[in-house]
Amino acid sequence: MNRSLLIFWCVAGAAAQTFPAGEARLASSGATVFPMNDAEYRVFVQNVRKTPNVEPILKPPARLSPEHRFGYNFVVAEQNRGWVLDRDETSYLLYLDQRGDGDLTRAGPIRFRVIDGVPRADVPMRQGDAHWTYRFLVKRVPADLAAAHKVTSPVMVEIIGGSLRSGGMDLGGAKYRFTLSGSGGRYNSSFDHVTVDRVASGSVSLYKATDRWLNIGGKTYEFHVDPLGASITLRQAPMRPDRPSLETGTLVPDLELSDLKGHEWHLRDNGAKITLVEFWDTSCGPCREEIPLLKKLYESVPRDRLEVLGISSDESPSQLQNFLEEFSVPWAESMELADGPLHRTFRVEANPTYFLLAKNGRILDRWVGGGQAVKRIEAALQISSR
Repeated sequence: MNRSLLIFWCVAGAAAQTFPAGEARLASSGATVFPMNDAEYRVFVQNVRKTPNVEPILKPPARLSPEHRFGYNFVVAEQNRGWVLDRDETSYLLYLDQRGDGDLTRAGPIRFRVIDGVPRADVPMRQGDAHWTYRFLVKRVPADLAAAHKVTSPVMVEIIGGSLRSGGMDLGGAKYRFTLSGSGGRYNSSFDHVTVDRVASGSVSLYKATDRWLNIGGKTYEFHVDPLGASITLRQAPMRPDRPSLETGTLVPDLELSDLKGHEWHLRDNGAKITLVEFWDTSCGPCREEIPLLKKLYESVPRDRLEVLGISSDESPSQLQNFLEEFSVPWAESMELADGPLHRTFRVEANPTYFLLAKNGRILDRWVGGGQAVKRIEAALQISSR
């Protein structure tokens, strides 16, 4: 807890109210990974060699079938670890880098079970006082998706590591539901968030767990999320302006920023008919997979019709610059830590997060997750050309 927050909680004033959250349950969806064959994985390992928080598999299990595939996005303690998917005559098998050293020579297989027609492996995890479950689901790759991504694997793996805890708040006689969304068994990082029924009507608003302030029922509260998600604590504070809605059709917040080359961007005054703003980082698998698809579209559309601005949350400028040069990223890039003002204003809950902006800064579209950028940009371009 930082000094200003500590002072706030200690000063005299309105009493803090703590509302408990229920038991943790697994999130309904996660990140999708297309497992790679040996040749594809060698390229992947070469590409991530300068990324410090990615630990690829360098020593696979000794006995694998010809069908084995490699994957990533098994994240523990902010380290992106690898895994191997294989199968025998009865089921799929999963080998996980539980130790985070890239060595699976001593890893035993985790056997999948078929539940509701889908092969599934649930892996209990514990780190310190945090515990959670990782769920791996094996699904067939649809033909159109395989063609779009040039996927060679017949299957894709959905990895669910997020968890949810819900509860209720009684404020001034009105009841509000809330849900805490966590990762790695913790609920108070810059990528975790809180959803609140702000008007007790069933519609919810999303806050990052580090946002600090929320407005409910015409009042402002400072909030604090328990690190393990056991509760949320609120204390009434002096009234603050409500935050921008970020809903489709509204104007983007009136912000200015500089890219890595010193060019100034005014998000309500864009040079192109459509500008894509992408929040991402170099260790994000879906972000990396999106780059070649987005490059192909970007290079085929004139700059007065489409522009792209990337905002990376990487901590190392040299790591980001090396990545941009290695993959010849042609669009402008900026850089800000995940708890920075842009990320807070845009309420970035996960990477990648996208916003499509019109020339005057009106929000045309917004979404979270990879694999959708090209299709949604093309749809917006068609609308803008009518």
